[in-house]
Amino acid sequence: MKIVFEGFYGFKNAGDDAFVEVSSWGAKRYWNCKNSTFLGASLPKTIHEINNKQIFSKIKGFDRVNLVSHLTNSDYLISSGGSTFSEIPIHSNKSLARHFKKINKRLKLGAIGVSIGPFINSRAEHDVVDYLQSLDFLSVRDNRSYRYVQSLNLPYNPINAFDLAALLPSVYKHDFKQTVCINQHPTIGISICNYESYKGGDILKEKNRNTFFKEVIDLITKQTNAHFKVFIINGNEKFGDHDATYRLIKDIDNSRVTIVPYLNDVQETWNEINTCSLMISTRLHASIFACYAQIPFFLIEYHEKCSDFLTDVGQDESYRVYDAQVSPNSVVQKVCEILNGSYVKPKFIKKTIALSEKNFTSHKIS
Repeated sequence: MKIVFEGFYGFKNAGDDAFVEVSSWGAKRYWNCKNSTFLGASLPKTIHEINNKQIFSKIKGFDRVNLVSHLTNSDYLISSGGSTFSEIPIHSNKSLARHFKKINKRLKLGAIGVSIGPFINSRAEHDVVDYLQSLDFLSVRDNRSYRYVQSLNLPYNPINAFDLAALLPSVYKHDFKQTVCINQHPTIGISICNYESYKGGDILKEKNRNTFFKEVIDLITKQTNAHFKVFIINGNEKFGDHDATYRLIKDIDNSRVTIVPYLNDVQETWNEINTCSLMISTRLHASIFACYAQIPFFLIEYHEKCSDFLTDVGQDESYRVYDAQVSPNSVVQKVCEILNGSYVKPKFIKKTIALSEKNFTSHKIS
């Protein structure tokens, strides 16, 4: 059996890398698939071997040749992880696979651990719904997406699952007894990203968000002796986190800062986050990694997917900052309380891990 996984892979984003890691692990554990192929030019290092053979993948336009070459002898094409269902461009992997399914009759299409929407426009929504109708199975990662797909009368029963990264502790057989404890010399992880600069929208929201983040960090610098571990979760040269990161930390003394660049190894990133006492991030998966490593976290809700995650995991209301809509002082007050040992864990960590497992257990793949 051969499964081809597609998503936003190979663009130096540790969050998307986590989907490769968990999908390769889950395909072997639950589906007994030893031939998992991932589409992407610069795939991350994973603990389970994957088929990363690519044909002309680095030559512009030839990635579609690579896709077709794999689909000719594949049993499944599965979209795995992320917000990849806001539009379906005519030249996309999904669109091409739907047409190729007419040639390779045994090819089945599915999606696991994905969000549906928000849509760019009504035409994009129509295209996404049309593609969802062509799938053989689907599991979504948030309640909002589940409510939406339930309303579509799809020819299969969609599954209410969760983000794949919730399974990372199982993938790495994580020993929570070794997780760093809050102490007199805390390490605070931080991870920032821009959104409107790359995707369009109200740039003032981005500026306000980044100003808020910097004010929080400046206050923490003054009120605590914390060391900052700064994560560049997205290391892409064109739309990565480098510029925003260095603007955020430019006023912090270098002796109090350790920069963790993008690592092409999900387990290394996981291990680095596990050395933190607390995480503050705009990047969704910096906070998801922290959450499932049982590290306190604050997530700035720059996108609907962030709000969906916090609601579904049961983040305590006192730790919600929304889209920089609370005062920096109130955040720092909560940070200090946590560093002093007072923390309320998200309510639904165990529940969401079980939901994430349903990405694999709810679909019979053979």
